Amino acid sequence: MKEQVAERIRLERLRLNLSQQNMADELGITVAAYSNLERGVTEISINRLLKIAELLKVPISVFLSVESENINPKSDTTNSSISDKYISQQLYLVIQEVKHLNDEMKKMKEQLESLSKKKNKKLS
Repeated sequence: MKEQVAERIRLERLRLNLSQQNMADELGITVAAYSNLERGVTEISINRLLKIAELLKVPISVFLSVESENINPKSDTTNSSISDKYISQQLYLVIQEVKHLNDEMKKMKEQLESLSKKKNKKLS
């Protein structure tokens, strides 16, 4: 479960286009310490998880909900709808991550083009 919570935190952070540095600064910890939280290496206290949920503007249940919903499903239909909802949420987060990566690639391309132009000016 620790890894699932950590992964959800990462996906929510990416959804908001926040860096690990942004999160670490807001939490008052180092980037390395934050990275360990997000990778599930370090346990997250409930107080820290509440703060992370606040920073990411989501209820804490976003990080904890699916496991508890699947413990005692009332019927196959309920279990199926929960599963569909979870898959939809995960798909949305993956799409957001792809958009974020696309934005990052565009920025890198612009930087490379700028560096190339500067280099060409120096060579001229």
